[in-house]
Amino acid sequence: MEWKDGARCVVCLTFDYDVDTSWRNILRRHNIERDNPVVLSIGEYAPRAALPRILRLLKSHDVKAGFFVPGEVADRFTDSVKDIHIAGHEIGHHGYTHKNPARSTLKEEKEELARGSEALEKIIGYKPVGYRAPAADLSPNTYSLLVDHGLVYDSTMMNDDLPYIIDVEGKKIVELPIRWMLDDWVYFGFNMFPSLAYQSGISSQERVFEIWSAEFEAVYEEGLYFMLTMHPQIMGVPSRSKMLGRLIELMKSKEDVWFATPREIAEYWLEHRG
Repeated sequence: MEWKDGARCVVCLTFDYDVDTSWRNILRRHNIERDNPVVLSIGEYAPRAALPRILRLLKSHDVKAGFFVPGEVADRFTDSVKDIHIAGHEIGHHGYTHKNPARSTLKEEKEELARGSEALEKIIGYKPVGYRAPAADLSPNTYSLLVDHGLVYDSTMMNDDLPYIIDVEGKKIVELPIRWMLDDWVYFGFNMFPSLAYQSGISSQERVFEIWSAEFEAVYEEGLYFMLTMHPQIMGVPSRSKMLGRLIELMKSKEDVWFATPREIAEYWLEHRG
């Protein structure tokens, strides 16, 4: 596989900027009516401390990333989403309230997409072209609805080492696969609230660096693409963001690596493999 300008492989850094929306949904799913302030504060760490650190890190390495943002986050934390946009990063669709599409009715899923697009368009000036499903889950209707909204790509599935094209009702949409091993939440997601999930423990960032760097080296050797899924509230703490910086430096030590946003990869794939 030959990438843009003869690059051997492509690296795509992405962040799901959920803030507290995912925690609110988890509380509801466990029939907890009141919003637990400590649980929600885990997500609120993102705009308060983590996102500024992540944006500084990306700027220092001159790397553009993709941020998938729920519309509700754009409405409630507008200034922080503007900061992402002003910094030149791509902003993608991540629902409105971070509600799982597979747990939604058709009407609810349509509303989530419409409200999410509207909220993001107010900030970036156009409708987002890419989507990542909240909770990494799709309904039988999702692809059709994405096409109806004019979206160019999805980044939710986990079934390939390269992007691929799906024909949906005579139109094409690019799938940019992700994997759990390249997701920060499975290593670092933790919460003490007794009845909630995400109590898997807290990994050493050195262990995660070992896993991610080894995967990058293998991806580079085979000429594939490396899609990293992160969350500012998780990756934006000092030690982990420092580890991410080391990983970027390792990738940049190879002169033929293309750092691209999800949109750039999807458009390249449509042009050259469509």
